[in-house]
Parts: sequence; structure tokens; C-alpha cells
Amino acid sequence: MNQRSFLQAASALVLVTLGACAVAPPERFYRLAVARAQTATAAAPGAPVIAVGAVVLPDWVDRPQIATLGPGSRVQVSEMHRWAEPLRPAIGRVVAEQLSAALGAPLVYAWPQTAVAEPAFRVTLNVQRFDAELGGAVDDEVLWTVRRVADGALRSGRSAGRALMAGASHDALAAAHVEALAAVSREIALAIGELGPR
Repeated sequence: MNQRSFLQAASALVLVTLGACAVAPPERFYRLAVARAQTATAAAPGAPVIAVGAVVLPDWVDRPQIATLGPGSRVQVSEMHRWAEPLRPAIGRVVAEQLSAALGAPLVYAWPQTAVAEPAFRVTLNVQRFDAELGGAVDDEVLWTVRRVADGALRSGRSAGRALMAGASHDALAAAHVEALAAVSREIALAIGELGPR
């Protein structure tokens, strides 16, 4: 092979290699979604209006990329697997939908939505843990407060939910977070029931 042919072949190989490197895998987007069967379909008599306020979330998970726990204290941030919406309103929405189902109260709003009527209860959520090990389990832990608007009466608690993933996919991770948050929502619903109307 002469020098000119060699240089042409080498140049072609470099171009093919660069082209292969330039094609990145597509980004994939995921959301926290409550199954339709778990949402309220009919209002219970006297069902209250409930407002879930803005959610506080640890900085390391409050990002578009899905962050999971690695070995030791390592955190793995995936550039290719992202949340379809910011996590803070997504978590508030999920808890609102789960409260709606648990209480038979269709008028449960999550920030930044605006309630169409004055809420009877206001719920605040401070997420302490939103941990996940891909292919393992998720652990969600939330400090919450329920305030009855009429007189300011309060209930508060710290609830934890744990769920095993049904596989090592990011779809399974999102579904497990929804399942773990359901345990938190059940305890908040109990507190609302204990406070009752005023």
C-alpha cells in the first residue's frame, strides 16, 4: 500500500470513529405516576378541600437527572435518564393524588396549582430522604404537617416508606418511589381524619 492510500484509509477510519462518538444515546424521561385505579372517582359526603404546599427536597436529588446511591457514599447521576418534570411538584402531586384516593376527596391540590375553594386543610412536606439503589430498594422519608385552616390545629409526623424495585430499570425506580410515598400519604390521611372538620 502506498503512502497516499494509507493516509486516505487512516483519514476514513478517523472520520468513522469520530462519527460513532458523536452519536450519543437518546435521553429518556420518566415521571412519578399514580395508577388510575388508585385515584378518587367519587367524592365522599363532606369531603374536604386540601392543599399540599411546596415540597422541600434534598439538593442532591433536586435535579433533572435521576440520582441514585452507589457503593459507600457515592452518588450516581445519570445524564441519559431524567425526570420529565421537577421532582418537588411531582412529589406534591403524587401525595395529593394518594390523599384524594384515601379520603375520597377529589379536591386535593398540589403546589403550584391554585385551589378553586378555600382549603379546609393545608399539608406541608419536607422530604428528608429520597434514596434509591438501582435494582434494589427505594427509601423515602418525609416530615409532614397538617394544619386545619379553621382554627390552626396541627398534626405532624415523620413517615417512612420503603419499596423494592421490580427490576433494575429506571421505570421500576419511579414506580417504587410512588409505592413508598403511598405509605407516607396513608399516615397523612390518618392525621387529617383525626383532626376532622371544624
